[in-house]
Amino acid sequence: MTFVFLHGSGCTSNVWEHQVSFFNNSLALNFPGHPEGEALRDVKSIAKWVLNTVEQHDLTDVVVVGHSLGSAVAMQAALLALSNSTTFDANRLKALVLIGAGAKLKVMPQLLTSLSTLIEEGGEFPDYLLASNQQLQEPLRTQVNTAIINNGVAVMLNDFTACDHFDAMQEIGSINLPVQLIVGDKDIMTPVKYSEYLLAQLPNAQLEIVEAGTHMVFAEQYEKVNACIQRFVDRLI
Repeated sequence: MTFVFLHGSGCTSNVWEHQVSFFNNSLALNFPGHPEGEALRDVKSIAKWVLNTVEQHDLTDVVVVGHSLGSAVAMQAALLALSNSTTFDANRLKALVLIGAGAKLKVMPQLLTSLSTLIEEGGEFPDYLLASNQQLQEPLRTQVNTAIINNGVAVMLNDFTACDHFDAMQEIGSINLPVQLIVGDKDIMTPVKYSEYLLAQLPNAQLEIVEAGTHMVFAEQYEKVNACIQRFVDRLI
């Protein structure tokens, strides 16, 4: 199997350091604009880009692992692959791992407005956008924060807006792939109830709730999360 890792809003592939070093045949992607190229403006566009990347690399038995925005992209990619709207061979996809996920990812309007104002005024990158990384161990915390700052406020706003417009609540029941849901019980951004909704809607899903885990649970408690993913894929073979 090949693991394809999809990062969250404003991030880069370096958030997956502890997963890429653990799982063989891993490919952690940087979405366009993070920082190279032009950022894509919606989840469906990013999902199409991911499917194209899978095809270009001729990957098979792919386990797509997504976090937050990346989990939305993973679900959207599966929906596109399983539909008749693309030439992508759905047999390339083996399973999904969705971390800090939601069928709908609304963002507080005040946050979107404040970021827009910050861009207009040319303000410095605000520390509050790095708050969810506080529990990461060094040196990963600094590496992740540096990449987010280098991507810039406009990329973060773009990603948050893509999340805000994402809504797959009426469609996700058609994803029949095996799905492992993972969420920290202290996750404020995508609380446990989001994953519980997905568990109820997805026909072939299971849920792991990580004690004391926050939104970045996969990078904070990577040993627990890696073990959960390993148990999941072991049952797929």
